[in-house]
Amino acid sequence: MRKTTKKLLVSTCIALMSVNPIYAYSMELVYDGKKHDYTLAPITLYVNGEVVETKIMPPVQIDSRVLVPAREVFEPLGAAVEWKSYEKKIYVSYKDSLMILEPDKQEVWLDGNTVTLDVPAKIINDKIMVPLRFIGENIGLGVEWKGEDRSVHITEGESTPDVPTPEPLPEEKPEELPDVEEKPEEKPDIEDVPESNPIPVLPSEENKLENVLNGILKFYQGDSISLMVDSSMQNFNMTTVDGVTVLPGRIDATALIEASTPITDIEVSKYNGKLVIDIKNSKNRLSSTITVPNNTFIKQIRTSQFASDTTRVVFDLKSGAEAFVSLGEDRREIVVQFTQEELSALALGEDYKGEYVAIEGITPDQMYVEEDKDNNEIIITLFNTTISEMVEWNRIRGTYIDAITTRESGNDSEIVIRVQEDMKFMHTTENVNGNTLVRFGKPLFEFMEYNGTFGNTIKLEMPSGFSLADITVTDVYRDKTILVDLGDDYSDVFSNGTMTIGDGIVESITVENGVTTRLKIKEQIVRAVNVNESNGSLIIELVKPREKYDKILVLDAGHGAHDSGSSGNGVVEKEVNLRQTLAIADYLNTHSDIKIYLTREEDTYPSLTGRTDLANEIEADIFVSVHNNSHNAVSKGTEVLYYPSTTDIRSKQMAQIAQDYIVKECGTYNRGIKARPELVVLNTSKMPAILLEGAFISNPTEAALLKSSVFTQNYARAVGDAIIEMFETMSFR
Repeated sequence: MRKTTKKLLVSTCIALMSVNPIYAYSMELVYDGKKHDYTLAPITLYVNGEVVETKIMPPVQIDSRVLVPAREVFEPLGAAVEWKSYEKKIYVSYKDSLMILEPDKQEVWLDGNTVTLDVPAKIINDKIMVPLRFIGENIGLGVEWKGEDRSVHITEGESTPDVPTPEPLPEEKPEELPDVEEKPEEKPDIEDVPESNPIPVLPSEENKLENVLNGILKFYQGDSISLMVDSSMQNFNMTTVDGVTVLPGRIDATALIEASTPITDIEVSKYNGKLVIDIKNSKNRLSSTITVPNNTFIKQIRTSQFASDTTRVVFDLKSGAEAFVSLGEDRREIVVQFTQEELSALALGEDYKGEYVAIEGITPDQMYVEEDKDNNEIIITLFNTTISEMVEWNRIRGTYIDAITTRESGNDSEIVIRVQEDMKFMHTTENVNGNTLVRFGKPLFEFMEYNGTFGNTIKLEMPSGFSLADITVTDVYRDKTILVDLGDDYSDVFSNGTMTIGDGIVESITVENGVTTRLKIKEQIVRAVNVNESNGSLIIELVKPREKYDKILVLDAGHGAHDSGSSGNGVVEKEVNLRQTLAIADYLNTHSDIKIYLTREEDTYPSLTGRTDLANEIEADIFVSVHNNSHNAVSKGTEVLYYPSTTDIRSKQMAQIAQDYIVKECGTYNRGIKARPELVVLNTSKMPAILLEGAFISNPTEAALLKSSVFTQNYARAVGDAIIEMFETMSFR
């Protein structure tokens, strides 16, 4: 039996230093089992505008593609790069994306799909070298090649293609790949490709609050065993994971994960309010999200094909939970038992930000924080949590905190923080690597109060005579900014300044006085806004878009800015895509109650993953990308592209609905619907998604239609009515 106790993840920040590179104009490169004379001029590498030298190996150009040392280039940008020698594979993990490459193999595993490289990764001079543009663009970085000075520029969130090409190209057959000759195993330098844990890196163990926080004054250490795992590895054939059942109990819960045949092995970790189970040598047949109604421990279950041979099952936990994970006797099921968790650690401290109370192993959304003003107390309820020894810290005599005690309340425990009498204060909660810090400090604005522990609300004490009708709210969601204009000049009441929050939802709140007084709320994640009045105060509530809107659509106008897409016959694709997208949005705003978010409203270029990142963050119900086609002068008609899924057919159903409406309303030739699993905007969206190819720019007749305002309105009506039918006839929540 393996016992694992979840503690804190200690992150290391790596500074990227820039120096001017000087390389010889002639090098000898060894790859593909041969020596090659390399005589091209050196390539200068820029990362976020800074010149960067790669000390292991300079960038090289092979078959018109730039290859760079993987770890040196991508890790300083926040990616994790790992060479697994026993698999002979390179793992690149960045944010929510995982890519697996094999040297000299053109097929790449990318977030559950297989895509093809024109130039594969290679081992050159015993160093792992990877194709820069392909990796950068597919994990959301911008890559631009400037041939005039042989420089390549990497930036975060935007990219410039080598040649502007439409996405996708119609009627194109996949290129047949030649057989790749097997070569003797080449051994890269150990310094370049050290063995490490699987990507992404999981939290290291045995780190306690007392080891990672500054200024601890008092400390309680429990005897918690947060996670126990009973399993052993055995060799079996590939299995499929095809069932999850949750059995509720009064003070516990049991989940069963079912497989079709015996399971080879599992890896289990518990961190940041999640229990993560990786099922080795398996294929996922489960829905991506599984709802768990009325369970006190489990909020929801999420699944994915985390690697080509690994199914990942994630339990999002509502509360503290001790987990015991084991394999059944026949190894065809995984048994997960949740019981009350014992609080592992509690600390009181003071650092440069002020006084804090730290709670180990429980995140802010796994607790409830309320303020009892009558008794000058903050009460923190820890759900499904016990404390082995009650805490009584009296006579603390802090600036804000006077005493801290704990008590039991049914299946839960409570931490009671008594605040000094007659002391005005503000408290916020922070999630620090899966732990909670409740901070106390002086309110920056006595007229404004921010509550980030429950509901993310801003309370503004308004002068008499103000009217809610005068207030206007502008949601600049692509910049994660909300502007609240109070409709009058209140500079005699409200002072200019910025309140820094940084709680994962709100970054800061700024008061600006001018012709009118307005609040600028800078978000860390997109939220919707509710504005109300209560007892003379203005209440601004930030909520998840799904909590405010019943139907959410993200419309994406393909291409933009430097990426023009296709062009011909007087039509530029990026322009007609945007014109059609805005017309669809106008039609839906007039004829439906659907909330619409746009990835762009002018000539800008969101990265491919940036478009779906917005949709995923919003938790949209539907994603629709608007494009037009190009091939030759006789190609014609409409087609709708979708991501094929074996477990969710809604994208295919949406594609057929859109195809039928467009062909009927606009009279275009019916090219049918087509599965396109390799398209980034389709395979990275976490909701049903389709890509429209309205007509052919390369066809003179259809190009004339695309320039017609009448056709644009007809097209907008067809797509709008199709989307309305999708919401009326299909289930998205």
